[in-house]
Amino acid sequence: ALPIYSHFGETVSGLSVIRAYGHQDRFLQHNERTIDINQKSVYSWIVSNRWLAIRLEFVGNLTVFFAALFAVLARGNLNSGIVGLSISSALNITQTLNWLVRMTSELETNIVAVERVHEYIEVENEAPWVTDHRPPKNWPDKGEIGRA
Repeated sequence: ALPIYSHFGETVSGLSVIRAYGHQDRFLQHNERTIDINQKSVYSWIVSNRWLAIRLEFVGNLTVFFAALFAVLARGNLNSGIVGLSISSALNITQTLNWLVRMTSELETNIVAVERVHEYIEVENEAPWVTDHRPPKNWPDKGEIGRA
């Protein structure tokens, strides 16, 4: 989303110049392309989230169904308080499963970030910060650029 906001902010800042040169269509097309690229990833994220939510809801509903079924089958042997506790706990299983999956995903993301930082710490520098090849002491002595 950052390229979208960046491009939009730059477009708004330079709107008078864009209009003066008649480049509105070019900036509009670039904005639409940037949004399309972003929406491709957002759409797959939304679809995978829905896929996961449907399965977690199904597991939660099965848990509630079997808790209620077992309560009915064992109605003569169970106390009504135990039945109420088991069904109300089963009703919370969907929310708990959602929380568990999201926390596991967030933990994995954070661990990957830590691994990446550790990997960058271990990488050797490509070149030293200060080299033996230094510009002359009087450089730059003129306001021009030359080729050696």
